[in-house]
Amino acid sequence: MKERGPSGTYSNTLERLVKEMEDTQRLDELQKQLQEDIRQGRGIKSPLRLGDDDSTDDEDGLLEEHREFLKKFSVTIDAIPDHHPGEEIFNFLNSGKIFNQHTLDLRDSGFIGQTAVERLILKSGKRDQIFLTTQGFLTSAYHNVQCPISVLKWLFRMMSVHTDCIVSVQILSTLMEITIRNDIFSDSPAWPWIPSLADIAAVFFNMGIDFRSLFPLENLQPDFNEASLVSFETQGTSAGKRTEESSDEPIFSTLPETNIVNVVKFLGLCTSIYPEGYQDREIMLLILMLCKMSLEKQLKQIPLVDFQSLMINLMKNIRDWNTKVPELCEAINDLSSHPHNLLWLVQLVPNWTSRGRQLRQCLSLVIISKLLEEKQEDIPNASNLQITVLHHYLVQMKPSHLLKKMVLKKRAEQPNGTIDESLHLELEKQAYYLTFVLLHLVGEVSCSHSFSPGQRKHLVRLCGALEKHVKCDIREDPKRFYRTKVKDLVARIHGKWQEIIQNCQPTQGQLHDFWVPDS
Repeated sequence: MKERGPSGTYSNTLERLVKEMEDTQRLDELQKQLQEDIRQGRGIKSPLRLGDDDSTDDEDGLLEEHREFLKKFSVTIDAIPDHHPGEEIFNFLNSGKIFNQHTLDLRDSGFIGQTAVERLILKSGKRDQIFLTTQGFLTSAYHNVQCPISVLKWLFRMMSVHTDCIVSVQILSTLMEITIRNDIFSDSPAWPWIPSLADIAAVFFNMGIDFRSLFPLENLQPDFNEASLVSFETQGTSAGKRTEESSDEPIFSTLPETNIVNVVKFLGLCTSIYPEGYQDREIMLLILMLCKMSLEKQLKQIPLVDFQSLMINLMKNIRDWNTKVPELCEAINDLSSHPHNLLWLVQLVPNWTSRGRQLRQCLSLVIISKLLEEKQEDIPNASNLQITVLHHYLVQMKPSHLLKKMVLKKRAEQPNGTIDESLHLELEKQAYYLTFVLLHLVGEVSCSHSFSPGQRKHLVRLCGALEKHVKCDIREDPKRFYRTKVKDLVARIHGKWQEIIQNCQPTQGQLHDFWVPDS
């Protein structure tokens, strides 16, 4: 057997031959020992390891030349994940701190029964109250009369906290039907009851979401705090009464997906039948709450259609829309520091309404400016300005340019001011990951509205900048698949832009577009 030398050829060495003979002898001894153990029925004991105990090889037993071979032909495929990393929003150990399905009692809410059905419910225990509710007794009792607010609040809380998914869905159906009946058949000029911002915060807080996650921005806080919320919500419940059924154990052991979706569905109904139910500031807080909750790691594989439906209603109900758009963009931009999480928040905004597309465009521009560490300017409203500023951003999205900035910053943090090869490779992965997110945001800005013939020239200029500053800067490498992934995204964006250009007529008097070099 031959060993590769420094010159690339193979040569035999005495040490190598001796080591092979010793390994062969130990293999023979090991084989004899295994055969003897199997013959005597003792089974296989601890395996022997080839080589000396003080060998300089790694724990996996690979030789140095083998490790070099693996290092040379290894492929990096996980530098740019398909899904955003997310955050840990729900803490199940804190679930049920205010109330649970065993402590919620309609008899403690101050409700006074008038009809036979109401008196029957008030005479029943907690379990029987839920049974009568799911069997349609409440629906029939309030078919043509106004349902008391205390009953609606009890249903809302019970729906959010009941651990049986089927029961929670049945309570949602009852609650929605009664709310619709109250809206249709009510003779009172007052609007039907909808949960207040404090009611909504209480049920999510009770699910295990920290108050700081519900309202993460210091400059956008509700009129209540955590202490006042807990003290207010415990009134009217029997949370302080320790019964045999109640305990201090968490009510949820996994993500209460059904309860979350049911609450969001009911809020979607409320914002539809009562568009003026929430003020603009409350709507902004609700949108931020939805965005923050959507970052939960366990929600990454779940389609959040109900979240988007509720967000459409909330955006539509904002009265002073033009004033709130910049504030909303700045607020959503501060919900996370990870670029991929910010991209997820952009993609969460529905783009099938005019307000959704506008918010998606403006939010993408704000995030691009943040990630490129650009000086924040006023958010432009005109499409021409948005497309023009994209050209300035594209020039700075070169992976080599982003890598250079990261290297300079990392060198300033190192004691000796040097960066080894492994750290440089890690920084390169981060640079391409950032480029990947930035290109997605550029696509959100440019592909979220229709172009007029007058804007066609801006898109042609963007195509040239994309090829010159980003595509030509990427050198594909079989070992570094993340470069190919970014280049593929560049090709897809370029293809979309070319399709838009072909669907727009050239400038009057011209048959074709011509490339104009940058000055």
